[in-house]
Amino acid sequence: MTAASRSSESSFQAPVIPAKVDYSSEDDLIKLFTGQDAVIEAFNPIGASLQPTIVDAALKAGVKHIITPDFAGDTFNPHVPELLIYQTKVAAQKRLEERVAGTELKWTAIITGAWFDWGTATLDLFSSFSRHGFSANCLSAIPRGYFWVNPKKKTVVIYGSGNQRYSMCHIPTAAKAVVDVLSDPVKFANRPIYVADHTVSTNQLIPILEEISPGWDVQHVDVDDFFAAGKRTWDEDTKAGVKVRLASEAYAMLGTYGIFEENNRYGADFEDMIEPGYGYKRDRGQLKEDLRELVSASSTT
Repeated sequence: MTAASRSSESSFQAPVIPAKVDYSSEDDLIKLFTGQDAVIEAFNPIGASLQPTIVDAALKAGVKHIITPDFAGDTFNPHVPELLIYQTKVAAQKRLEERVAGTELKWTAIITGAWFDWGTATLDLFSSFSRHGFSANCLSAIPRGYFWVNPKKKTVVIYGSGNQRYSMCHIPTAAKAVVDVLSDPVKFANRPIYVADHTVSTNQLIPILEEISPGWDVQHVDVDDFFAAGKRTWDEDTKAGVKVRLASEAYAMLGTYGIFEENNRYGADFEDMIEPGYGYKRDRGQLKEDLRELVSASSTT
């Protein structure tokens, strides 16, 4: 197994073989892919713009299967381009399907939903909130690190009603999905696979958190105002010539809205689509233990 990155400073443990490669160089990629059965695209969304070069190199190198750079919200949802942040991935998927049509190269997209481990608001959104008139209480409650629950400060942010259900995935579960796909590539060929550990609403999370450790401060954010602020920030970034969107406030805000839009327009709740038979769904007891671990880990840091 070879793990390629654009930096020579990246380190990987044996038996993984590290490699530095220029993702924009078809010749470099062909050399890298030769002798490999599968390519897993685990780079950030910025790299998705290089999909045509990667796919062409994979075809010429004889790669059999590509796992696409999804690992996030449902990019196959017809409304998701409205969020702007997924446009690069959607375009990359379209180019992939065009290039592999009629070839032996197959693909699979792994849809994970929100990351339980990392969260969706890992950036400092304070300045953007303040600029758009959100209250000081909301500012103090916006989490940085554990989705909309901040166990260190014992705050929970409710976006909108709090009744919106969303599917969440642990990092090890995504890794398991990669193994499952490569273990049976024919079954998962040329389609998305949906994996998630928990599908729950914020209002369902709060009593569990209170049972684990009482005394949470609950704050409310108007989800429509939040979305409008995110779009304005996106437009301001566009006018300012911002090219790297991933680290921007607008990116985090629009991604968060995609989870908490009231009518599941962007497919944040995909519980009914989770791949059956692989043990991806965890029960409420396991959710409680996962939350307990999160809270406990925060209290010791």
